[in-house]
Amino acid sequence: MEINQSKAGVICNRDVAFNNPIVIGGFIGQTTLGVTTTSYIIEQFGLHEVAKVKSHQIAPVTVFVGGKMRSPFRIYSNEKGTLMVIQCEVPVDIEGLYEITETLMEWIKQFKPKEYVIIDGVPVQDLPEEREAYLVAGIERIRSLTGTKIATAEAALIGGMGGAILNESILTGENAIALLTNVSIAVPDHDAVLAIIKALNSIYRLDIKTAILEESVKKIHEEILKVASEYRTATSSQDSLSGPDSIYR
Repeated sequence: MEINQSKAGVICNRDVAFNNPIVIGGFIGQTTLGVTTTSYIIEQFGLHEVAKVKSHQIAPVTVFVGGKMRSPFRIYSNEKGTLMVIQCEVPVDIEGLYEITETLMEWIKQFKPKEYVIIDGVPVQDLPEEREAYLVAGIERIRSLTGTKIATAEAALIGGMGGAILNESILTGENAIALLTNVSIAVPDHDAVLAIIKALNSIYRLDIKTAILEESVKKIHEEILKVASEYRTATSSQDSLSGPDSIYR
């Protein structure tokens, strides 16, 4: 099925049969967290690509991964059609956000989506000592998720494709939330992905396996501690040699 519009449309690779899916969106924004997290979900569940989005406002690039050439804006499904993952690996021109969002959500509407979930990252310089996901949602939805113990963001400004979907959901009355966390822009930050995955598992009981992420996080933290220790040792040695009586040693 294709939405026949001059600039934006959804092109299906195969027959699509979603069943009240949870719709998870990951897009390029201030960080790559959305794309990184959705890529992990796609890999863990073995999701298959079922459709792609076309528009003059999407950069005309081809993504080549795993021996396959792909459109940068793709839609994935699990076998049961209960999970839809939307991923776009390139920025979308601001002039095209409204049209693409309306076209995409109009197409999804036929499947009666349970809820939209937008993943976004807040860029920070260093790895946070403590990591948690933050919830952005309406008051009633926040109350319904009290048992998950996910902290509610005090304030947030979500832009790009994710922000456009959230804004459209407000206008059309669709259920939608966002999950945010701090993301280091200095080093690989698998901890951020892990925080979001844990939040998704807590809210929707998706049972996304986290062992690979946890091992990656452990290794990164061990490497950072090693570098920090070596730096302290080098600095200490330099300080001792630069003391006033070092010439006599």
